[in-house]
Amino acid sequence: MPEPTLFLLLSVVAFAVAFDFVNGFHDAANSIATIVATRVLSPFRAVLWAATFNFAAVFVFDTGVAKMVGNGMVAQEFVTLTVILAGLMGATGWGITTWWFKLPTSSSHALLGAYAGAAITNYALQHGWEHSLSVILWSGWGKTLLFIFLAPTLGLLLGGVVMKTVMLLTAKIPHEKSDKSFAALQLLSSAFLSLTHGGNDAQKTAGIITGALLTYGAVDHFVIPTWVLVLSYGTMAFGTLCGGWRIVDTLGQQLTRLRPPGGFCAEVSAASSILLATLLKLPVSTTHVTTGAILGTGAARNVGAVRWNIAGNILIAWVITIPAAAMLGGAILALLRPHFATP
Repeated sequence: MPEPTLFLLLSVVAFAVAFDFVNGFHDAANSIATIVATRVLSPFRAVLWAATFNFAAVFVFDTGVAKMVGNGMVAQEFVTLTVILAGLMGATGWGITTWWFKLPTSSSHALLGAYAGAAITNYALQHGWEHSLSVILWSGWGKTLLFIFLAPTLGLLLGGVVMKTVMLLTAKIPHEKSDKSFAALQLLSSAFLSLTHGGNDAQKTAGIITGALLTYGAVDHFVIPTWVLVLSYGTMAFGTLCGGWRIVDTLGQQLTRLRPPGGFCAEVSAASSILLATLLKLPVSTTHVTTGAILGTGAARNVGAVRWNIAGNILIAWVITIPAAAMLGGAILALLRPHFATP
């Protein structure tokens, strides 16, 4: 078969940028829903604040998550530029679909699912389905799948514990005074959340682009070029700046009502959980963690204040994201393969 073309590589980079933008746009709610819901910042100032710290993360975190996504989820000998392109197209399509339905699903899990589905389908079309799962690196997937459950659970538990602690410490303080103090603190906690969000999520796109460069032969080993990092972080920050208002409404208003103390607790809990995953070099779902933290904070204040039916709809969307994105990535690969070379 013909060698991969520069056009195909540029198509991969273009769709990686598109996915990164949709990721930032879709996940803007993660960073700003609480601070907008508590009316500490206006929507525009909130996305500007979040975008700034999304990008600032490029100067703070190493590239462990990027290496895991680009080199630790699918065996590189089975990765082609067409596989990467199909994975990005599938993940972007799923992100836009769930944004339309106001569902705070994981762009990260959509990317991983679509990427794996495209690789599995590519192998199956060449060698049959019997051993198609051999393309999956289960060591990387095992830890990632484990954190699908652990990350939001940790966010939920931390949110509950931190909220209960704050309630005890501020029990004798008038609400107006408490809200004013925590409104100022929310600027810091929101910045912390945006920083960790960028530090985990932007690296996923950087890992995918670097995998494409390695497949094409533009680099001879898996190392993240500086321009790829700047492009990934910058695009995500721009997507965040444009803001995904539909999901902000779901997270910030419909799940539970938040005052500044609750917003602060949710942001600190979510950011701490995401930071732990990033230090462990794991691509965690920042959406899942933030949603869990908001639920934990709301339940600690009043279990009845949480709209559990909406939480149930979100949970269903979480469960189906990886398999749905995998099928979408596989279907797109099957459509693309006859038209593009597969090295």
